[in-house]
Amino acid sequence: MIDRMALIAEAALAPSVHNVQPARWRLVGDDGIALFEDARTRLRVGDPGGNDAQISLGAAAEGLRLAAGRAGLALVADAPGAAVAAWRLVPGDTPPDPLAERVAHRHSWRGDFAKVGSADRTAAAALTASDAKVVTDPTALADLARTYDAASYGFLRDPGFRRELLSWMRLGRSHPRWALDGLNAEAMAMGRVEAWGAGVVLGGGFALLDRIGLARPLLAEGRKIARSAALVVFHRPADEAPFDSGQHFYRLWLRIEAAGFGASVLAALADDPVAAKATAQRAGVPSTDRIVSAFRIGRRPSGATPPSRARRSVEELLV
Repeated sequence: MIDRMALIAEAALAPSVHNVQPARWRLVGDDGIALFEDARTRLRVGDPGGNDAQISLGAAAEGLRLAAGRAGLALVADAPGAAVAAWRLVPGDTPPDPLAERVAHRHSWRGDFAKVGSADRTAAAALTASDAKVVTDPTALADLARTYDAASYGFLRDPGFRRELLSWMRLGRSHPRWALDGLNAEAMAMGRVEAWGAGVVLGGGFALLDRIGLARPLLAEGRKIARSAALVVFHRPADEAPFDSGQHFYRLWLRIEAAGFGASVLAALADDPVAAKATAQRAGVPSTDRIVSAFRIGRRPSGATPPSRARRSVEELLV
């Protein structure tokens, strides 16, 4: 008997925008699984067209494929009906994907990285692929750090964007969904004081702090980018469906982990048109492609403890 619940639990470890975890699953017959989107998790301000939601669903689908392969199974596409996608599980005839071993270890690292050496930059450059450009030059990293801060702050000046972001942030352990979804303070590498400050800066204090010029430096993350080993720019064909891009996005992140790096997503470099154009030019992205996302990467500090992973229970994911 196939343990489909275990496969879904492993697929649920895939990344999703703001960790909203939009993927919902249905067990079909004796060997089927269907994937749905929980529209209630859609970011109406930050992702009005559903692009990021589709990327997240694609990552979940890739997570299911990797989990199935580890269990000696393969996915055969089935008629989806009202679902986003559907599959039957059949005996596999190929070895498990090596990247599946990195699934349990992957997590976002939003803290500082260890001091960067030339060997780190060389190892990072080796991640270059047909859909990944790697920027290691310190001057270029500093330029992209400024580009990112400008783009990110542009989004944060929108009151609706800030409200939506705060609704998915869990700034204290007393939050009922601290360990279930969203962005908790531990995952964002915030101590108690920093978490309290983030609530003030992004909440009621933003207008005043913006007016006197303090909000932007308080929210800037460029320093972390400039001190990274590299910035990895993920790009895919402009006409590719976001769901398909999401599958490749997850695989790239697992490749980064397999190379011994931690990573943090820099979505503003893809979401802001001006920033995306500047990043594409700086990184050498082909004109036929679009930037899907970007990562700052580096070695985690020695002895660093990974943050606890906030994930919904499998029962919550079933429909």
